[in-house]
Parts: sequence; C-alpha cells; structure tokens
Amino acid sequence: MKKNILIALISLVLTLGIAEFVLRVVGLEEVKFRDLPRISWANVPENVWVEHHPVLGWYAQKNKAALLESAHFPQVIVHTNSAGFRGSRDYSLSKPADVIRIAALGDSFVFGFGVRDEDAFPALLESSGKQREILNLGVPGYGIDQIYLSYKEIAKQYRPNIVLIGIFPEDFWRATRAFADSGHAKPYFTVGLFGKLTLRNVPVPPPFTLTRGQFPPVIEKNTAQSLLNMSVLYRLARKPFMKLLRNMRLIDPDTSDEWVLGRAILGQMIEDVRSEGAVPVMVLLPPRDWAESSRKTTQERSLVRFAEREKVDLINLRPAFNDAVAKDGLETYYIKHDWHWTPQGHALAARAIEDYFNQKGN
Repeated sequence: MKKNILIALISLVLTLGIAEFVLRVVGLEEVKFRDLPRISWANVPENVWVEHHPVLGWYAQKNKAALLESAHFPQVIVHTNSAGFRGSRDYSLSKPADVIRIAALGDSFVFGFGVRDEDAFPALLESSGKQREILNLGVPGYGIDQIYLSYKEIAKQYRPNIVLIGIFPEDFWRATRAFADSGHAKPYFTVGLFGKLTLRNVPVPPPFTLTRGQFPPVIEKNTAQSLLNMSVLYRLARKPFMKLLRNMRLIDPDTSDEWVLGRAILGQMIEDVRSEGAVPVMVLLPPRDWAESSRKTTQERSLVRFAEREKVDLINLRPAFNDAVAKDGLETYYIKHDWHWTPQGHALAARAIEDYFNQKGN
C-alpha cells in the first residue's frame, strides 16, 4: 500500500515537472519586457496651473487664474483659491455654524475639466440654496492613492461633515504608477499581507527625474507566493480556480493587482474619514463607454460588493447617465473627442447627488 502511494506521488511530481517543462518550451512563459527609460513626456493641459508637491506629486497652484485651451471645447478660465481648491471662493478652516461642509475628492471629473468653475458639479451642489459648503479638491490625473492622500494632507484640516470620494475607473490603474506620463513623479502604495499599506516614493522626487520603473511591484508576496509564481503551470491553473471562486462569490469579481491595491486604499481612507467623525460617500463616475452600455464590468461589481461589505454609501451615477445618453445622445453629456463631462453632464451628476442628499436630509 505504502509502495503504491509512493509511486503515485513520484508519478504526480514527474507529470507536473514535464508539464512545466513543456509549457516553457512552447512559449507560454510570461514575457519580460525591458524597462526602457522614458525619453519624452506628454504635455498635459493642467501643467499651466499645477506645481510639484512633496507628498501628492502635483497639486494646484494657489490663487491661480489659468487659461485651459483645447480643440474640443471653448476656452475656459480655471481659478483656484488660496488653498488650491477649484473656484475663487475661500473657506475658513473652522466650519461655520449650521453649515454642512462637504469635501469633494477625485480626479479631473470632480475638478470639472473642460467646464467653467461654476459648471462643475461640486459648484452646482453648493449653489443649490442649501446651507452647505462644497470644497472641490479634485485634481486632474490623480489616482485613488493621491485622492486618499489629498484627504490626509489637506481635506481633513477643514473638518468636513461628509467626504465625497469621486471614483473614476482609471483611478485604480493610476495608483500602480511611480510617475505619470506627464513626467510628474508621484507617491504610491504597496500592499502586503492582510492589506497592510506602505507608502513609497515620498518625499516625491521633482518632475522628470524618474525615467525607469513607472510600474513598480505593488503587491508584496511572501516566499511561498514568489516560488509559486515562478511556475507557468501554477499561473495557468490559477486563472480557472480564481474564476470558480468569483462565480461562487467568495472573492471580488475583479482580481487584478490594481483592484487589490485600490480596495486596500479605499478601505483605509474610509476608516480614516470615519475616525475623524465624518461620513464617507463613494461616487462612481462613469466613463463614456459605461454610459453607452448597461453591462456591468467586473470593476463596477467589485465596487458595489466593496460598498456593501464596508457599509458605505455608493452613489452610482451610471444608471442616470445610461438613461440620459440613450435619450439625448452621448455628446450631450460628454465632450466629443475629449470625453470629460459637458456642463450638462455635470448638471446631471449634481441632480443625482442632490437626490441622495435630499434622501439623507443633507
């Protein structure tokens, strides 16, 4: 009996070894791309009003008026206040009595890229006649890591009652970078066992000084994981196994590194916001392809699952944009060839968020 078991084990090891060898020979090994240095940089429009920041990577210059020019929309004058927020209005650190203060965090969609200060949805929410202040801390190009850090570094000083976390799908991918295509270096996190986050690249180096390693490893692996990942057979077997776990709803639909990292960052941000006595609210900002399709992506389903698990409100703007685009056409709500929101897109977002506030009594 023992002899048969030993023979079976030896046969299994030999079979796995042969399978691994064959897979490597036929070329299914992962391709290792050379990390070539960057020799050119993208010229992004926001360069005229942002500057280097030692923690955030880049941030708006204070008290700035800048001309935003594009072939896709009329010229826009961008204003920032004394704290670098979008718009000319200043806010005291101490919140006025009987006022609900809301910090709106996010990327260019929250900032209002391509529209006037007063047409961005945070400004529309503030001008609704309610006793509320909306601080627009949106910054073009930010990833979910910088969005979180902008809360820690700036927003929490203003003691908001509510923190709107604007989430655009690309924000998770951006968090995996050590520098942007514009040449601006940025902070990034790595996530270890049990979701522990470690901040890297801070103080952030000056622009154009990093030319290699744009996408560093962001998921820390233990020795066993590292050894397993060396096996082609393991990597091939892992995919159907992960699919099975997703179908059984034992794990999130999105199993990418960017989601694993982004989920950890979002979780820490929500914990920090709550510890300061504020209410976190996630706002899902749909890109144009989401607005044109009713099919939910793995990322959207993962965000919904995350919100349920963390018991945090999620304002999903996708249904509102689905209905509006189907009725009025894509270019009514998205700038043609640019694909940020038009003033009508921001107005639509503001109405949906206003409906949420009314339901909550805010």
